[in-house]
Amino acid sequence: MKQTTRKRLAELILEELSEKIKKQENIRLKIEEYTDLPVQKVADALLKQFDYILSGSIRDLIIHHMEEGASAEENKSVTSEKDIEVHEEAKDSKVPSVEFSELARAMIKGKLHEESQAGSIMKHFSTRDPFPSELVNIELQPKDWLYIYGFSYAPDSTGKGVPSKMLSMKGVDNLNNIILLDLGDVRMYVNKLTVGNYTLDKAGKPAITSHQISRYKYDHERILNMLRSEEVIVALPFWTIVQGHQYLIKLIENRYVELLRALIEVHDVVDWDVDVLAFDHHILRLPTISESPKGRPIQRESRHPTVAKRDDKLLDKVIFREKSIAHEIHNQLLLVALKAKVDYMIRLDTAFMDDWKSILSARYTINKDKRKVFCQSVRTLQDEYKEYELMFRIANPSNHFSLE
Repeated sequence: MKQTTRKRLAELILEELSEKIKKQENIRLKIEEYTDLPVQKVADALLKQFDYILSGSIRDLIIHHMEEGASAEENKSVTSEKDIEVHEEAKDSKVPSVEFSELARAMIKGKLHEESQAGSIMKHFSTRDPFPSELVNIELQPKDWLYIYGFSYAPDSTGKGVPSKMLSMKGVDNLNNIILLDLGDVRMYVNKLTVGNYTLDKAGKPAITSHQISRYKYDHERILNMLRSEEVIVALPFWTIVQGHQYLIKLIENRYVELLRALIEVHDVVDWDVDVLAFDHHILRLPTISESPKGRPIQRESRHPTVAKRDDKLLDKVIFREKSIAHEIHNQLLLVALKAKVDYMIRLDTAFMDDWKSILSARYTINKDKRKVFCQSVRTLQDEYKEYELMFRIANPSNHFSLE
């Protein structure tokens, strides 16, 4: 096809697209939400989104829609009756109703198709449910507080926004199991909080005490590492909580394209920052550290309570063990890394601390085909050093996402 012809056809496509956009009432209503912002800035932002979509591989998707359209014409009457039934069922069951942009779906599907041609990371992650779960009928109330760990891509889910599966995995509170909430092609990993176990701040939001926060941070990262070992996860910051099922659904609807884009970006990640943190007080109490080869000391009665003193030899033993562990972990992760850069490793003159402290901080470059092996190595190390309750905090320097 001649260049002039291609150019003219491209202009006709743009003209047709422009006319259809103007006639789409739902698009106009959505754009009205941005009328408090500068017109030019809004237009530029939408153009960037459009350019991003066209950069992907959506040709096959367009052809697929054309074939679907031809098939739909033949079954128009039957389809109309089914649409009416589905609409009535949705009204009766109070299932959240949402129309997702086809362009939004095309964005991630085009990307996954493009990666499948070049050896996609997704082939290393199964589309089946990788964790033991059970079908449940969970009814979330408007006043329920939900803790959110992160989200993944779930194209084979029901996508109705109703929690239907519960993992056999406890949440950060160690009371309530993690449930799966799918809306469109996005799966959220959440668990309901038992509000009675927390104090409420001035805004009525559950808050955790200084005693709870140490344990919750550990469990938050532990759970994320378990999920990452089988799924491509976009992690959310610690203590991301929202109130009400409908509020969460609305949040996903409003930021649906952003969620998909975050999933695309995490697929391309090759650099991973790993921080391994230890809690000195916990390690100090371990039998392998605290037990002394000497005989049991004689306890003498005293009228005054004795003040607990730390044994310098035991403290040195803690630091020495932490340094050994840091070396062992780094060496294990090097086996699957293309390269690594150590920013920090604990020294023998490091001070004893009363909070989480870093014993290893390094960046590992991981090829996409080794991503799952890397994530599973982190989980294996987490299990191997379970006695020490080390916190493995995994992050990407360029991929941070927050719902707030």
